[in-house]
Amino acid sequence: MKVNYFFTLILISISTQIGFARGLLIEAPKPEQARGVYPLVYIAETPYVSVNEIAEAYGIRTYFRKETGKLVLYFDKEKIKVSATSCYVMVGNGVQHMPQPSLLIGEQIYVPVYPFMEILKNTVFANLRFYIVDAGQEYVAVAPGEGQAVSAGQIQPERQGDFSVTGIEYEERKNGLLVKLSTSKPFVDSDFSTFFKDQGWFYLTINGGLCDSLLISSYDPTESLSLVKAINSENAVQLSFKTKKEFKSAEIHYDLRNKQVLLSFFTPLSRDIMQKIEEAKTVWLVDTIVLDAGHGGQDSGTPGHWGNPHEKDIVLDVTLRLGELLEKHGGIKVVYTRKTDEFIPLWKRPEIANKANGKLFISIHANGVENPNAHGFELYMLGQGRTEDAIKAAEKENAVIQLESADDKRKYEGYNDIANILANMVHSVNMGDSERLAGLISKRVSDNVPQHNRGVKQDVFYVLVGADMPKVLIELGFNSNRNEAKLLNSKKHRQLLAETLYESIIEFKEICDKSVTRGY
Repeated sequence: MKVNYFFTLILISISTQIGFARGLLIEAPKPEQARGVYPLVYIAETPYVSVNEIAEAYGIRTYFRKETGKLVLYFDKEKIKVSATSCYVMVGNGVQHMPQPSLLIGEQIYVPVYPFMEILKNTVFANLRFYIVDAGQEYVAVAPGEGQAVSAGQIQPERQGDFSVTGIEYEERKNGLLVKLSTSKPFVDSDFSTFFKDQGWFYLTINGGLCDSLLISSYDPTESLSLVKAINSENAVQLSFKTKKEFKSAEIHYDLRNKQVLLSFFTPLSRDIMQKIEEAKTVWLVDTIVLDAGHGGQDSGTPGHWGNPHEKDIVLDVTLRLGELLEKHGGIKVVYTRKTDEFIPLWKRPEIANKANGKLFISIHANGVENPNAHGFELYMLGQGRTEDAIKAAEKENAVIQLESADDKRKYEGYNDIANILANMVHSVNMGDSERLAGLISKRVSDNVPQHNRGVKQDVFYVLVGADMPKVLIELGFNSNRNEAKLLNSKKHRQLLAETLYESIIEFKEICDKSVTRGY
């Protein structure tokens, strides 16, 4: 706060019989000379006390020149210098700032109570305890030469009435403390900066903020805090919180609707709660993967040509290779919908995944279309992105139900209800993880596999509809393309595909597991 004017103030007793309205009671350390309650003068609602009287009560040696308005207090190991009209206090070779200036009132130097007492506590009186109490004698301030008494409340500091932080509330919670700062103007989260410091101090700076420091500052405001103090600067206000409890972290947010700065302190979790969290976290770790080798038994999938195997045999081989890598090197439990040449209805495959508490469902296929030139690796997610290629792929994979029994076919009623599928997707956290997994696989295929990458697409694949977990359907290539069919018949290439899928899944697992475990 800048002081652009100078007042020499004189205290005048209204009545020695009435007693003063409020005074400063110092409980500890006890002064050498018991002075009882020190009278206060209020200027713009800020309580001021005489430094001279406090020094005399404690037997502190001083050097005071009224002409210059300077007072020096000499302690055993420290020297404190106070200057009238200045907001700065010299402590040894350093400087401390007060939100209001010291004032020369009559024959004595008066200082704002809260910030000056805090300086004493931090420098010479570590166990300082004080209170402002009612009792004693009332005072008013008089500006000399004007010929009339002036109420102390009429002497206003610069920018009085422009306070943007107008109040403070505390709400104790089981997991910490919520501090609510009322404001008269909106802020954004970028206006705030916070940090913890040693010995239980937490600091909040509000850029563009200004507060009534007397209103905000207080001792023992709530069971979690021993002190809150506010200091205004030209462009910001800093609030300092001295905590009684150990807080693990803090978060700050501006509530525009209620015009409040919300500062949340969080206590460390108890051992019992931590144990429960650790137990609960394992539910979400990617520890079980369900691999679905498409087709099987009487369903050969895309038939083999030119002496190459059927789709069902190609995908089973890649699935088993992938499963072996995950089990041996990834330490992951693998559940197979089939490990032999057998027919499994489409509806049963996601059911197997759900019963196994799978965290990931991967259905592996090889494509086949009439166009002999179509080639490349494809990934599919459950959705409505119905490109021509996606429609053909979905029709081919869904056609398997024609080999199923009448009872089995009835299980697919409503599967083509796109509105139902989309509603399911929007409310599922699995959609984002499915997209992440597909992206990781697609990137590694582009980097490692000598095949055209046709990218990630969407459609309604029956085998994906029921799996309650992240899921993708993979088309390893086109068994209807002569060159690609030959490539898929290569054990070396199938091993490369399995290794590429393995690396993608491990990367996905690491990302997901880290997101589950971080912060505890």
